[in-house]
Amino acid sequence: MAVSNSREASSAAADIMKQGGNAVDAAVALGFALAVAWPEAGNIGGGGYTVVRMADGRTAAIDYREVAPLAATRDMYLDANGKLTDKSIYGHLASGVPGAVAGLTALLERYGTMPLSTVMQ
Repeated sequence: MAVSNSREASSAAADIMKQGGNAVDAAVALGFALAVAWPEAGNIGGGGYTVVRMADGRTAAIDYREVAPLAATRDMYLDANGKLTDKSIYGHLASGVPGAVAGLTALLERYGTMPLSTVMQ
């Protein structure tokens, strides 16, 4: 069983488990399916966190939240007087580099059992 805000995304995850995939395989399938079926609940233009508990009790966490662009500088949001401006809130400088695709694929590579091509079907 897999549960989400989308019947289609949940069905995709359940199908992965029926094919022999583990919970991580199903979660990654669910994450990518939500980007299509319910983008306000899951979106490849964003980021996230995942906490995993393996069958043997080990745990792991992956942080794939958005990050600053490589060209970002520590004072890019300050004016000439060193005061904070609204550039970090409004406009193109306010957005980060999405981490969802990198995070979900890292999750699958580290803890999944299926290739991305299978999970993405």
